[in-house]
Amino acid sequence: MKTAQSWTCLILVWIIAETTGKTPDVHVTCTFSEDCVLPCVFEAVGDETIYWFKQNVLIHTYNLESGLSDQHKSKTSLFTDTISSGNASLHVPKSGPQDRGKYRCVVSSREPSEHIIIVTVEAPITSVSLETTGLSGFEEVKCSSRNIYPAPRITLFTEPTAQPDALHPYTRKTADPRGLYTVESKLLKLEDLTYICLIQSFYRSQTWRTSLQEKEIFSKEGQDFILPCVAPWSLQNFTVTWSFTREYKSTSFFTYDSLTQLSSSVWQKKVRLVTPGGEGGDGSLWLQSPQRLEHTGTYTCIISAPQTKHQVQIRLNIIPMTAEKRLSKSATKWWVPTVITGLAVTALAAIITGIIKSKAGCSKSSQSHVEAAEMQVRANTVTEAEDICLKEQITNGHT
Repeated sequence: MKTAQSWTCLILVWIIAETTGKTPDVHVTCTFSEDCVLPCVFEAVGDETIYWFKQNVLIHTYNLESGLSDQHKSKTSLFTDTISSGNASLHVPKSGPQDRGKYRCVVSSREPSEHIIIVTVEAPITSVSLETTGLSGFEEVKCSSRNIYPAPRITLFTEPTAQPDALHPYTRKTADPRGLYTVESKLLKLEDLTYICLIQSFYRSQTWRTSLQEKEIFSKEGQDFILPCVAPWSLQNFTVTWSFTREYKSTSFFTYDSLTQLSSSVWQKKVRLVTPGGEGGDGSLWLQSPQRLEHTGTYTCIISAPQTKHQVQIRLNIIPMTAEKRLSKSATKWWVPTVITGLAVTALAAIITGIIKSKAGCSKSSQSHVEAAEMQVRANTVTEAEDICLKEQITNGHT
């Protein structure tokens, strides 16, 4: 008989709820593993009986006049001390996937009412990692996030767009014993591409964006140039952090906050933002007069905003002046002494040549005089011999 009366009462409650006092549905999102409260507020008159249902199953009954409470196999509880003031909210401790669904709070009294609460449970995205990995035997870019519920949507792509066949895309979602998901997506790493990862929660309450770009830059020693770092999205409130790594030692050397417009640098006047104020998410830096030994290394730029992160890694190679250029500069520097020395050597050579030629001329002149004297002697000797022969011939003739 008692059971029949209970069912009759419940049927009457259903009829009352369907015909009077209906309020708009309330949506409540409970955070995974945290306590949650489902609201039920009514106009108290003193004779109320409260009924809580989950998926049409009765889980709580409470009569305000008698103070009797009945809990039907549920971990939930009522705030009984507030019911007299019109608050019959339900307490759900350490909420989890099993607590999702449609709840109804039915208030039976002279002023009946019904409240429908749609409950979702969510473990929000708290961080996203985008990195280069070589665990599979070749370089890949991996985007991942963990401890999320329900399983989120994950998308990893490139700019410019590359053919999927060249990138070998791979995506996986796995749940742990608690029901929390780990998601990851991988693409083959190719040169000159920006990798962009989007992770969106199941209920679309969150969208996280992160991107990764890797570059290799060659620059001449002592020549100013730009370290590029521009986010793929236009940003308003963001921070920029630059760090420098060499020989496995990393140092942060520049920071900037777009909200306060304040920057700080341990390199003092060596670097400055290319775009004043970093408008739209531009964290690029001018590096002035870099030196090979001091500034060759890896530069990392991180632009951060709420649920957004852009990272650029730059391998900077500073090329020293070539030996040819050094010789050229050296030759330019010492050209005057060289010319003077050359002229002096030329003049000295001319003087020596003149002396040699002069000596040779004198020698030839002396030789000519000797030869002329010899020829004169020879001529005189021949004449004398001819005179003797003539005299002998005359004498023989007279005889």
